[in-house]
Amino acid sequence: MESHSGLTRHYPTLPANFVAGQTYSRDVGLIMAHPASNFLTHFLLRGLAERGLPTMAVNTRYATNEPALIMERAADDLGRGVRWMREELGFEKVILLGFSGGGSLASFYQSQALARGQAVTRTPAGDPVDLSECGPADGLILVGAHPGRARVLRHWIDGAVTDEADPVATDPELDLYRPGRAVPLDRDWVDSYRAAQLDRIRRIDDWAQAEIDRLDRVGASDRAFVVHRTVGDPRFVDITLDPSDRQVGSMHGDPQAANSAAGGLARFSTVRSWLSTWSFDRTNADALRNLQTVTTPTQVVCLRADQAAFVSDSSDMAAASADTEVSHVELEGLNHYLVDQPDGVDRIAETIGDWLPTRGFATGEHRNHRRAEIS
Repeated sequence: MESHSGLTRHYPTLPANFVAGQTYSRDVGLIMAHPASNFLTHFLLRGLAERGLPTMAVNTRYATNEPALIMERAADDLGRGVRWMREELGFEKVILLGFSGGGSLASFYQSQALARGQAVTRTPAGDPVDLSECGPADGLILVGAHPGRARVLRHWIDGAVTDEADPVATDPELDLYRPGRAVPLDRDWVDSYRAAQLDRIRRIDDWAQAEIDRLDRVGASDRAFVVHRTVGDPRFVDITLDPSDRQVGSMHGDPQAANSAAGGLARFSTVRSWLSTWSFDRTNADALRNLQTVTTPTQVVCLRADQAAFVSDSSDMAAASADTEVSHVELEGLNHYLVDQPDGVDRIAETIGDWLPTRGFATGEHRNHRRAEIS
């Protein structure tokens, strides 16, 4: 009952977009997915295909229903795409390409797929999800990726909020956007603010778990709620924190305005989705934990001007990887969506195409660096 759509429930179909040259090798194919965003027109698709890297983007069941997102079921959807690439499209090798939030989904999926019979079968709320039939991909590439939605929210949520029911009830001493707050930010203040952020998330955790217990007792399904003020990362206003090539601000533009906007990060959720997706302590989809069991050939590509996935995120994921030959590449000057950066797609495609042969994934097309004609 996660969706009100009868079509979704009775005729479950995952939309996908496969992009390849008019003639292409089935030796290696890439697959992209995001937990809840529409990737069918992702800006990397054409550039990868032109490089001779056939790529399929697949949307999970949550692409138009993010508030109900359950990461375990999104991983199951990604697994269906991996099987389709192999069984229907005939690819010998399938590589997971995790962009942005797709990075943690791909890492989570791969860790569970490698475990097979030991795969997670219950969400943090206790609901069963069978991932035992998920087959592992052959490689993992993380581009402009962060370690997980829960880790992002842990750093983004506004630590000044004192009343979850009132978006303007805040502690002025902890208000990141208080007029006159000096930048660079005082590091002791940042430590206090970070602690307040985590405290706030854990308060919501406790409330959500109590609500689930109450709902289960009375036979109710779920409860929706609003999380106010979730664009409050100190790194948005102080670029000396986690230094990189980025500019002041967030990927949503002015962070202070985005903090109270209707469409902010994690703005709408349900208690079951919260524990699966946004809970720092309880989510199963945490790349820094998941990657510790992923021995699959892995490449981590950092976009150094990214305002959403920071330089430290890429470094931490590369360090967490169980692949002893993990590749960690930093691309200078590129932002999260490559806005006004027409060379960005080619640089990313070249980085991926050059790495694949080093791990035994070479195909004739990308060995020759020939641009494919896209149909």
